[in-house]
Amino acid sequence: MILKHSAIEINEGDIFKNDKLDREDSIRDLSSLIASTTNYFVLSINADWGSGKTTFVKLWQTYLKKEKAINSIYFSAWEDDFSKEPLISILGEIKKYIDDNFKDDPEKAKIFNEVKTFGYKVLKRGVPAVLKGITGGIVDFDKGLEDAMGAIAESAAKELIDNYSKDKEITQKFKESIKELLSKIDGSKPFVIFIDELDRCRPLYAIELLERIKHIFGIDGLIFVLSIDTKQLSESIKSQYGNIDATSYLRRFIDMEYKLNNPSVDKFCAYLYRDVYQLHTILKEKQITKKSTAEDDELAMLKYLAKSLDLSLREIEQIFIQLRIVFKTIEPRIIELHFRIIVLLIVMKMKFSQQYELLKKNNIKEQDVTDLLIVKNQDSEASLILRTIIKAVVLATGKSDSELNQIVNKQKDILNNLPDGIEKTEKRYLINMLEHDPSNFREYRLNKAIKTVIDKIEFVDRFNFESI
Repeated sequence: MILKHSAIEINEGDIFKNDKLDREDSIRDLSSLIASTTNYFVLSINADWGSGKTTFVKLWQTYLKKEKAINSIYFSAWEDDFSKEPLISILGEIKKYIDDNFKDDPEKAKIFNEVKTFGYKVLKRGVPAVLKGITGGIVDFDKGLEDAMGAIAESAAKELIDNYSKDKEITQKFKESIKELLSKIDGSKPFVIFIDELDRCRPLYAIELLERIKHIFGIDGLIFVLSIDTKQLSESIKSQYGNIDATSYLRRFIDMEYKLNNPSVDKFCAYLYRDVYQLHTILKEKQITKKSTAEDDELAMLKYLAKSLDLSLREIEQIFIQLRIVFKTIEPRIIELHFRIIVLLIVMKMKFSQQYELLKKNNIKEQDVTDLLIVKNQDSEASLILRTIIKAVVLATGKSDSELNQIVNKQKDILNNLPDGIEKTEKRYLINMLEHDPSNFREYRLNKAIKTVIDKIEFVDRFNFESI
């Protein structure tokens, strides 16, 4: 059975029970910030794609409700950008919140009807903008229809100028009706709207949603939290406006930015390994031997590379999915070293596919590969062993036995000229890996173990993991 990691279960009785990324302190601090004000502001939670932003905001939403009695709504902008008009999406989510929580409260339903009425008038006044959104800003019709569109736009422009004051009045009434609704829901407490995955939306929709938040929903008591990858959203902005300073542009809409870090990569790896993909069980079934008695010691290579290459949580999870497929299909009685080789080569293929293909063909310099994979100064004894494994795998990949023997002899010559110290110890370990059979089987040296691994990775490569 191939597993995909589902969203964590959030229990109100123990909100952070399944939180494997140590988000509790950040959520507590941010909640205190939210609870301390009723001013309108927009806060962005910024992290790379696949860094656990969705889980973070859902944990936060639950905590706000339980611990601070602050109400909120959550919606994925990416799932709602089919609506063309962001105002409709936001009002639709507010309506759902009212229906779910106050279906027997006629007063709140009445106020929301006023919100809808003024919202409709705001939309009606913005027909040209809506038409632009529907066409993506590009008119590609026959001449007659183009002329008709031009007449509509001209007429609409004159009407907008003539009714400037009326438009401001409608917008103000809309804001007042929203403010009244919020006061009935929360009294003096703020109301939070979490908007997730904005950076994955159509660029025009994302920009228009920011515009609506700023100009239509700028209401005291209303706080927006945008879960975004700022780099990706900046590219969306540039696709519409050219090579502008996207960072400065975003500052027009976002009052504060919170950088979401991932401090517990080791803990996340262990969680996926044991609780989600259950690789420890598969390894036992395959009778993989372990020289070390340390629990989950076979994760050492993945943890090392995750830190060295700054892998995102989503990339780490994709690696685990591939590992599960490999270990479900590999023959029994493989060796512990296979696990580390598989992790190394899967990561390399994911992050440096071109160099991986060259390495398979023995057509790249050892130093060019190791410079990619060993990029952080991790000086522990365990790191020394892992660095040596990386170097050994790079040297042995694509080599015949005779070629491997030549490499061993060259490394021995280098060893003889080294002074005593860490470098000499590392060189001895490297030679031992290259020269001897690591499995206690006969004639099964590192080059053959690598070939076994590459064959399995080629099988896994037939699956598409981009959408996971």
